[in-house]
Amino acid sequence: DPSYEGLNEIRQTAIRAADLVRKLLAFSRKSTVRRERLDLGELVGEFAVLLRRLLREDVRLETDYGRDLPLVRADKSQLETAVMNLAVNARDAVRAQGGGVVRIRTSRLSQEQAIAAGYANAPQREFAMIEVSDNGPGIPPDVLSKIFEPFYTTKPVGEGTGLGLATVYGIVDKAEGFIHVESAPGRGAAFRIFLPVWRPSAEPAAQAKPQPKKAKP
Repeated sequence: DPSYEGLNEIRQTAIRAADLVRKLLAFSRKSTVRRERLDLGELVGEFAVLLRRLLREDVRLETDYGRDLPLVRADKSQLETAVMNLAVNARDAVRAQGGGVVRIRTSRLSQEQAIAAGYANAPQREFAMIEVSDNGPGIPPDVLSKIFEPFYTTKPVGEGTGLGLATVYGIVDKAEGFIHVESAPGRGAAFRIFLPVWRPSAEPAAQAKPQPKKAKP
């Protein structure tokens, strides 16, 4: 059909617009949050399946699942968005130098381990960590201080909205977590998401339902 190309371009533009609105809502913290109990191992395993479809032949995905992974309480779709954004950024970084490795690592951390991993003010509790790293060119210091600012991007015009990392920051903040980035020029980058470990005792006990009264004879 002669109108196919035009209609397809309209469709793609609508998809990009919807994605931009979704990121704006997530960043402004106005989107609906549906927190649920999530198994960290299963969650990241699902991410890996999706990510392999996003990566190109010149980018290799490696995963490292820690032992005894905990439960977390977060919005599944938003957490998926956060990890996807980090992975896509890592993919673009390594592709800029001709290819490389994107790595996803998960683990359970104590307070001391979280502090050593970059969560300087970690409270006294256990954490689940999701790390997305790459062996790309790294992030210059002057850029590193601005990466979570909304609409800040180093990508060419038309290739980035500048909301990807700002969205990640907003999602992690709503999950009562913390995000830290470690990078240096020529040494790649590592983004670490810290989420509080969920324990059954952390939720209030369900109130007992009142028993129906028996009718008097």
